[in-house]
Amino acid sequence: MTPVNKNTLPVLSEQLIRQRRDQLLYKISTDQSLPSLGIAISKVIKITSDGEESVNKLAKFILSDVGLTKEILNLANSVGYRNSHGTTVTTVSKAIFILGFDIVKTSALGMLMLECFSERDRNLYYELTHSLCSSIVARECISRSMYNDAEEASISALFKNIGLLLLASQAPEIYRAITEAVKSGEESLHHASVKQLGCSVEHFGSQVLQQWGMPESIVQNVVSLPPGQIKKSRHRSEWIKQVAAFSADASDVIMRHTQFQAEGGPEINFSSEKFTKDLLFRYGAALELDPKTLPDWLSKAVSETEQLARTLGMHIVEVPDKQPVTETAEIPDLDLDGLLPDELMMSWESVDVVQQVPKYASGKPHNARDLLLSGVMEMTQTISSGKFQLNDLVLQMLEILQGSLGFEFATASLKDAKSERYIARISIGRDWNKKQKAFNFSSIESNDLFHLSLKNNADLMIADASTPKIHQLRPEWHRTHFPDAKSMMILPLMVNKKPIGLIYAERSLVAPEGVPPDETALVKTMKGQLLAAMNR
Repeated sequence: MTPVNKNTLPVLSEQLIRQRRDQLLYKISTDQSLPSLGIAISKVIKITSDGEESVNKLAKFILSDVGLTKEILNLANSVGYRNSHGTTVTTVSKAIFILGFDIVKTSALGMLMLECFSERDRNLYYELTHSLCSSIVARECISRSMYNDAEEASISALFKNIGLLLLASQAPEIYRAITEAVKSGEESLHHASVKQLGCSVEHFGSQVLQQWGMPESIVQNVVSLPPGQIKKSRHRSEWIKQVAAFSADASDVIMRHTQFQAEGGPEINFSSEKFTKDLLFRYGAALELDPKTLPDWLSKAVSETEQLARTLGMHIVEVPDKQPVTETAEIPDLDLDGLLPDELMMSWESVDVVQQVPKYASGKPHNARDLLLSGVMEMTQTISSGKFQLNDLVLQMLEILQGSLGFEFATASLKDAKSERYIARISIGRDWNKKQKAFNFSSIESNDLFHLSLKNNADLMIADASTPKIHQLRPEWHRTHFPDAKSMMILPLMVNKKPIGLIYAERSLVAPEGVPPDETALVKTMKGQLLAAMNR
């Protein structure tokens, strides 16, 4: 009697193969997590293609997901990236600045993909790492490209492997049948997948991407290229297909010769690898690959992929991070003008820090001073680089205030000369979209809380907004649209002694601990940095 191989599926007729594929596509389309993955991925792709607003929108998208925020900050503070800037990164906007927009975008997409797979095993991790590696390789192609807006190639490379990734998750028997036939040398990937699915894995993946409503250009870019040597294309769309295919094949070389699991493998010499020469033969002319630099290029992709995979927790060999260097800075001695009642001004009383309790009842962290100091250094680095948009700097400051002082909502409001109103422009936190629309008030002077702050250029911290004196100073629009604001901060923005806007932040709990002088000074320093950038 012939023994049964558990990993081998029975040979089926073409009709049954098509039926099995259709059933699998239906299973994927009805999986509760996977459709939401498609929506989230499509949203990331859309917001990262929105010109100058891309950084702002990507940061907001990441901030709306606590888990995603944590992973992006972990990546920015990992040993591979922290060494390049030396200080702890505490904001998503700074992480985007440090890591680079494309790295954060790719990482966010990879993390979204990982979150949606409940069954995680070695095969799933392998295929997801393969996808991330492909995207990393594609970025190098993009950096050398003559085409504008070539970032689509990185996304296409990421999804080039989506077919095998979904098979590893949704149909492990079919996945094993295909991959084992390839590993044994019996069949090519194309023939093995046709035998099991009735089509190539690329075509299977493109069908799923269509179900998810992905842009048609992305769907078309994951299809297979003809065999043999690829000719150079004069069209951007064809070039992107070539980059996606090359990146997937290059990641095959990397993944096949690099062990990302616990034991690790020997160091690779890509210069002498046959597969490297095969890549040069197939794609060298089309993508103008340099045989001298390609091995270094692949080695760099290995390092970046390992770093990203470790951050995602995909059973990669852990490299212990070096202990961060504790840095100190002299706190500037800044005075506050007594222009408003004392209970409205930032508190100068000291606060005893209870180390074992991370936060006060209000939500403010006990190590607020350290977080603010780190934020000041982050903004200093951003400004000194000269490579920032003003909106990005505003967003960075809002993130620092939110994370350091425990605010639940923060916004930057600017004066609109035509409508004679202060209108919120950039916001983060709970219900930010709804609250941003509601934060809109007349610029005509009044005796309410906001106009008094603007008129006197006074930074305010309201520990308890329910006290009678403060309740009377709250304008009607604020009491109506922000009824849960129990403690808040108002920082007027003045240019040439004229108000141009303000920073506002709130919590839904009172904050009797106040803001001591060293924290006050750091908040004022950040505001000064922002105003200096605005003046420039």
